[in-house]
Amino acid sequence: MSDIVPKVYKTRDIEESIANFALENQITPQECDFSILATENYVRDNATNEFELIKKELLPPYLNKERILNEHISFHQIYKIKVFHQVKCTLKLEYKIDFGEHFTHPKIILGPKSHIPYKICPAKDLLNLLFRELNKIKAHNKILINIFDEDMKKNLKSFVKYLYAGKFKKRIKLALFNGIEPALTRESKLIYWYKEKETTSSVVEIEQDEILIEFKKPIFGKNGFNAFGDEIGAGVGNNSNDLDVEIDLQSIKIEENDNAKLYKSKRKGFVHFENNKLSVDNTIKVSKISRNNKALASEEENNIEVVVSQNDTNKDSVGEGVELVSETINVNGFVGAGSKLEAIHLTVDGATHQDATQFAKFAKINRHKGTLRCHEAKINLLEGGEVHATNVDIETCLGGSIYAQNVTLGHVKSNLKVCASHSITIRLVSGEDNTFKINYRDIPILKSKVQHIREDIEDLKYHLEEASRHKKNEVPKITKQIKEFQNEVKMIQESYKTAKISIEQPLRGLNKIVFTIDKENELIYKTSEKAYSPFFLEIDENKITLQPVSLSLTLEN
Repeated sequence: MSDIVPKVYKTRDIEESIANFALENQITPQECDFSILATENYVRDNATNEFELIKKELLPPYLNKERILNEHISFHQIYKIKVFHQVKCTLKLEYKIDFGEHFTHPKIILGPKSHIPYKICPAKDLLNLLFRELNKIKAHNKILINIFDEDMKKNLKSFVKYLYAGKFKKRIKLALFNGIEPALTRESKLIYWYKEKETTSSVVEIEQDEILIEFKKPIFGKNGFNAFGDEIGAGVGNNSNDLDVEIDLQSIKIEENDNAKLYKSKRKGFVHFENNKLSVDNTIKVSKISRNNKALASEEENNIEVVVSQNDTNKDSVGEGVELVSETINVNGFVGAGSKLEAIHLTVDGATHQDATQFAKFAKINRHKGTLRCHEAKINLLEGGEVHATNVDIETCLGGSIYAQNVTLGHVKSNLKVCASHSITIRLVSGEDNTFKINYRDIPILKSKVQHIREDIEDLKYHLEEASRHKKNEVPKITKQIKEFQNEVKMIQESYKTAKISIEQPLRGLNKIVFTIDKENELIYKTSEKAYSPFFLEIDENKITLQPVSLSLTLEN
């Protein structure tokens, strides 16, 4: 790498200047150092609105502390610095800064691991070197330099003597700035309002625009002056008791005035404090839900996601008797007896108890033993459970019952009952005593749907009669709707005509295939241990034949 040429900046933000220099020269800021060439002091008082440059010889009158408070004087400094690539380090301090309650008397805490060349450097030169280094640290942290630093100079001289005496073996504290401590009439206070909503529940639901946390700022009976050159009065101060966490500004807004700082939720949801970050979202994350959890929303369409994660496999994530309703529910453990879950999206990574009930539009369950009613069901293992759905996809079945329009199964063992209206598709049946049946009447959802449509048709017929007498222009619309409802009922009732039962691999036991035509007629076939092409009905005028086994039924007129 060619030699890097130092660069002079005039700046108030030294860190930004170093970052720019590093970027221009393709090095890291840690490889850079700087020296202060000059300092400009700017002053503002109650007679001026803007900061004005004050020459060094005119500065002393402004440093009278009584005048600072009476005339509300503020300072800031602009530095002329030279930034350069640090090739060799002659002085490196291990330190941190304790700013104190109000930033009025910051102190630097030096550690004994600091690299200070006192053994090869005369005391006077070392004192000047340390003074320049402390000023650099102060300027880098926006602490005023070369004013109100009498204690720093005094402490630094004592430290150099201490250093040469070989006593620097523990951390020591040196003053950096002598400001003016304010007199308090009210201490600052941080109030976690959302925590006051916690009762027996570990979940706190928040409304939009609700105050989560309030920081009450200190009230000063007498103002002060801090190391940044600011007057400490209403709304100004260290605010060391303020919330010291990362705020998710997408979900939380901050409103501030001279007396307080409010952290308010931008949305309805739940408070989360994870990895030192405060946020509000629509996800509830708890290890367990019991009947004592009262803070959960009770409406399905509430845009809330509930995540329940219990690492102890001997405990239920959803406890006995729990009733939970939400838009999205994710359970990473087991669902207890007598519980009732209701959601649009439901996921259970563990198992459902045989006495548990779940309602969902879309359900995904690892092991199912309870009762599930949904639109779309995807289950890894059915263990004697009951499923009511429009479409069902199950990988393995160990008994149980399924009622749906379309059923897709991977591996079926024994003692399973499947009732479908449109299709049953199975990869492998390795056991026996299974029943695969086409009959919409055995499917409560469809049977109820037909009943409701018939009631709607009767209601429309009444309106049709009224319209034919008083509002003839509405007759075509009502007639069309009746026809559509009648066709819908007919499609459900005659779904057996196009239904199929497909078993891809050869059967290994005795099972039953059933096609129900109506209340009086059905075809029942007991399978053998062999392969079958898909089962379907071949319909003539008065004869219905179950193919591919040619089992026939003659219908009476």
